[in-house]
Amino acid sequence: MERYHPIVNFIYFCGVIGCSMFLMHPVCLAFSTIGAFIYVLRLFGWTNARKGFDGLFVLMLLTAIMNPAFSHQGITILTYLPTGNVLTLESIFYGIAAAFMLASSVMWFRCMSEIITSDKIVYLFGRWFPVLSLVLSMILGFVPKLHRKLQEIRRCRGTHVIENLSILITWALDDVINMTDSMKGRGYGLAGRTSYTIYRFTKRDGIRLMLFLSALVYIIVGCSNDGLVWDYYPKAAGSGFRLYSVSIYLVYGWLCMFPVIEECWEERRWNKLQSKI
Repeated sequence: MERYHPIVNFIYFCGVIGCSMFLMHPVCLAFSTIGAFIYVLRLFGWTNARKGFDGLFVLMLLTAIMNPAFSHQGITILTYLPTGNVLTLESIFYGIAAAFMLASSVMWFRCMSEIITSDKIVYLFGRWFPVLSLVLSMILGFVPKLHRKLQEIRRCRGTHVIENLSILITWALDDVINMTDSMKGRGYGLAGRTSYTIYRFTKRDGIRLMLFLSALVYIIVGCSNDGLVWDYYPKAAGSGFRLYSVSIYLVYGWLCMFPVIEECWEERRWNKLQSKI
């Protein structure tokens, strides 16, 4: 995905993250979670990705537990809680679905932050929203920089939390001031200022963009026509495997798995070319 134009990357991730946050159909949740999980592994590798998975698993577990603890809707009563409230099967299903929805969204955001770098954000929004684009690029760039700086401070100063945090905040503020002065000195945000860009919108980008937009439109139309309807309360039920619904599942599955399919295809082509050398 990083080889595509920033506009293509931005529209793709906005579309897939939006669908992941609003489509609560179990099939859609499965496709979104699997696609995001595999793509995170391909981008970061298991060693780096595992650091984020530990916290994400705890967050999923808390989400799955909290919903049946506080929501008592549903018609399938399993037992009664010590508080006297009922524990329903539907509330458990919804808690699990909410946990997977949250996990898939977080993983897609993690992939997005890796693909859409700070220079791409400045390219996308710098002309119309210079201040906003600068702030967003600084935020995305600061997360890995703060992590690396904190590790460096720990190696030098030990594990004194308060002192390390004070040093990190001082360094961050100083870095922000230097970056702001540098951008101001370059005339960033001034009217009539031009900038060089390495991004060119090619025919390949246009084809991928049309495919993404067509898939998103098909999914949105399918949702409006009850092709992806699914209710958890009062009983978990919805669109099953009707032909129209299956077609939407396939389109959505392709959308979620596209980055992995694309990279696997590129690797296969590259290996094939190498074998001919």
